[in-house]
Amino acid sequence: MNEYFKNLPLEEYEAILANREYWDDFSCEWEQYSTLEQRLIRMGGFVQRGGDLNLVILRYAEGREYTYRVTIQSCLMKYIEHFVSKDQWFMRIVRLEKEEAVKLLSELLKATVKDSCEYDRYNKKYYSVSLLETKGVDTEAMLAAIEKEHKESHPNETIEMVRKRARGWIWGSLW
Repeated sequence: MNEYFKNLPLEEYEAILANREYWDDFSCEWEQYSTLEQRLIRMGGFVQRGGDLNLVILRYAEGREYTYRVTIQSCLMKYIEHFVSKDQWFMRIVRLEKEEAVKLLSELLKATVKDSCEYDRYNKKYYSVSLLETKGVDTEAMLAAIEKEHKESHPNETIEMVRKRARGWIWGSLW
C-alpha cells in the first residue's frame, strides 16, 4: 500500500473500494486499472486499518441494478480463490452467509498483506511496498473457525436452507 492509501481517511478509502473496479468482474475497470493482487493489497490495507469490507460492499450494492449486484459474489469468490484452491473450498464457501464469506476474505487479507522496505539504487532511497505473503498462513484453520461459528449460530439449519443459499451464490445476487 503506498503512502496515499496509508494516510487516507477510512471514509474516503471506503469510497474508493466501493466501485466497479473491485466488485464487477465484467466491467472494463476490473482489468484496466489494477491487477487482482493490487486490489487485494488495497483491500488488505483498508481492513488492517479497521475498515469493514461488508460496509464497502453494501455501499457498492446500494441503489445498483441487479446486473451489477450479481457480480459481487463472483468477485468475492475470485478474491478468496487467490489464497486457496477453488476445488477444495467452493462447496464449503457457498454454505456460508455472505457476511461470513466477507469475514473470511478480511481475515485472509489481514494475515497476508505485509509491508516491506525496498531500496532504489537509482535514487538511493528506501521506500515502502506492500506484498501478499501467503507462506505460513493457515487458511484451513481460518475457514474452519468461520464454519464453526456458522454452525453454532445456525444449529437448526436444514439442507434446503443450505441449497437455497448455494443457489444464491451461483445464480443470483446475495446483495
